Amino acid sequence: MRKPLLLSLALFALPALAFDQAQVMQPAALSNVQSVYVAPVAVELPAAARRFDRRGDAPRPVAPRDAETKAADLTTALRRGFAKDFNVVDAAGPGVLVVEATLTRLEASRPTMADYHREPGLGFESVYAGGAAMDVRLSRDGADIAVLKDRYTGNFGDGLPRVGVWQDTDRAFTRWSRQLPSWVAHPQTASR
Repeated sequence: MRKPLLLSLALFALPALAFDQAQVMQPAALSNVQSVYVAPVAVELPAAARRFDRRGDAPRPVAPRDAETKAADLTTALRRGFAKDFNVVDAAGPGVLVVEATLTRLEASRPTMADYHREPGLGFESVYAGGAAMDVRLSRDGADIAVLKDRYTGNFGDGLPRVGVWQDTDRAFTRWSRQLPSWVAHPQTASR
């Protein structure tokens, strides 16, 4: 009886992974990082279904303008997050860690104009569990160091109202702007 209890306590004591997937090719290259260049975030979203999918399995549409705006928001959040512990520079150079993030999914918490265009009868009071997903490539001096992937999806059980259109997406950006600099500073011990 004691062994299962000890095992369950040990599992709770272990730190959670900072990202859903982390592949580190050159761990030594992450030591002594002082300067970071955050490249503008790229966008590679899956194609949305042409017709409304009542099951909700297919990605909802995202207007190109919204995608560009959210990519700029994530770039700003990452730069702000790295600026707390690192010297953020305006261009890649020798010894500079280059952070290249790509948004692979955007999910609004409320209907967007693209949703209304696809489904004209959609009510403005509709609420979704929004979120986002990103892939991050870290490189230094032209060599790939690590590839990270993460996805955040809001949860209706969190008790937070979904007032803003991109509220859960912005929450993901805030989370990543804390997690990524922490992971770079301590890749073995970084936790959520």
